[in-house]
Amino acid sequence: MDAELIPTVGREFSLSVKRWLDQNLGARHDLPTLAQEFHVSTRTMLRRFGDEAGETPLAYLQAARVRRARHLLETTDRTVGGIAADVGSGTATPERSAASLPGTRADGRGSTARYPIVAAMATAGQIRRET
Repeated sequence: MDAELIPTVGREFSLSVKRWLDQNLGARHDLPTLAQEFHVSTRTMLRRFGDEAGETPLAYLQAARVRRARHLLETTDRTVGGIAADVGSGTATPERSAASLPGTRADGRGSTARYPIVAAMATAGQIRRET
C-alpha cells in the first residue's frame, strides 16, 4: 500500500469550524445546522471535530464565548448583560443562560469557577443565587 494515498489526519477541518464559530459567537447554533454549514453529517461533524480538537463543537463554542466575554469584561466598560447578549449568552434570561452551562445547576447553585462570565454575572447581580 502506498503511504501517500492514505489521508493524513490534520486539523484543517476543526480549525475552519472553530474560525466559523468564533466569527458567529452571538448566533444560536445547533449541531444539524453546523454540520450542514460544513457539508457533513452530524455524526461526521462530531467525529472529525472530536478527533482533531479533542472536544465537541459545543464545548469549544462555550469556551470561546467565555473567553470573549472575559476579554470584553476586562477591556471595556460595557454592561454584563450587553456582553452576554453579544457572545450568545443573552438569548434567554440570565438565570437560564447560566444554568445551561456545565458546572452550574438549574436552581442557580453550582460551581462558576470554570465559567468566568457566569461568575461575573453573579457578582453583578445578574444571576440570583439561592442558598
